[in-house]
Amino acid sequence: MNNNNNLVILIGASGYIGQQFIHELIDRDIRFFEISRKTIDYYNFDHLIGFFHSTNPTFVINCAGFTGKPNVDVCEDNKEETLLANAELPRTIAKACKAFDIPFGHVSSGCIYGGYEKDFTEEDEPNFCFDSPPCSYYSGTKALGEHYITNMYDQHYIWRLRIPFDEYDSPRNYLTKLQKYDRLLDMKNSISHRSDFVKACIELWLNDSEYGIYNVVNSGSVTAQRVVTLIKKYLNLSKDFEFFKSEEEMYKVAAKAARSNCVLDNSKLISAGVEIRSAEDAIIDSLKNWKENVEV
Repeated sequence: MNNNNNLVILIGASGYIGQQFIHELIDRDIRFFEISRKTIDYYNFDHLIGFFHSTNPTFVINCAGFTGKPNVDVCEDNKEETLLANAELPRTIAKACKAFDIPFGHVSSGCIYGGYEKDFTEEDEPNFCFDSPPCSYYSGTKALGEHYITNMYDQHYIWRLRIPFDEYDSPRNYLTKLQKYDRLLDMKNSISHRSDFVKACIELWLNDSEYGIYNVVNSGSVTAQRVVTLIKKYLNLSKDFEFFKSEEEMYKVAAKAARSNCVLDNSKLISAGVEIRSAEDAIIDSLKNWKENVEV
């Protein structure tokens, strides 16, 4: 695919993942328009198709969503905004893309699964969602967004992100978050290095990979205990971390919403020809190149 012939519309460009897409598109010399709600009301279907008509894009990327700050507990108190951003917006974008026959990439979440009975593949139905409670409101809306897209339009990629991190100190970075908490829950999870994730998403599109859902996570999994051990080793952190004895204990004292803990299978991503590091290698590299107090 000739990059010079492409024009990407990037929705949600100001966010943690959106900013990384900007870097990647610039590095690849791909033309793009970044839009925010300050420039266009992309929740409005008529406004969105009007913008598509005037720009004639070849691909649309949606990074917009509501995750809650500092964590998904905030979504429990902002359900209308969470539903609008995570479910209704993807449906509106998919509808607009279908009207113009434009391929569409959507940043979703792997937090729609829970449990360790297996490593979840793209073929597995979400089991941590509104149809399979209990779940967080955030996870429910992310699963609903996927449902809307898959039933709306065939020319789509759904890229599932899981617990993003990289070498840049940030409130959105998993490695930063762990350093701030006094007590942690030691569960095993898949994770996504931010740059690895974005590169993989772009490569799926540029390589004309088969449309559909992809678990875009680093290979393998890690526990919070293992990550803390690596943080203490590479950042010379002397802090002693405490751990909850169980999920139930954490929910009683430190969490409002249920949390997704699971491992995703990324075999489909690798079979598509995308190379991606192991989770532990990506963490170690991030910590070796740690950059503090960076605004991202």
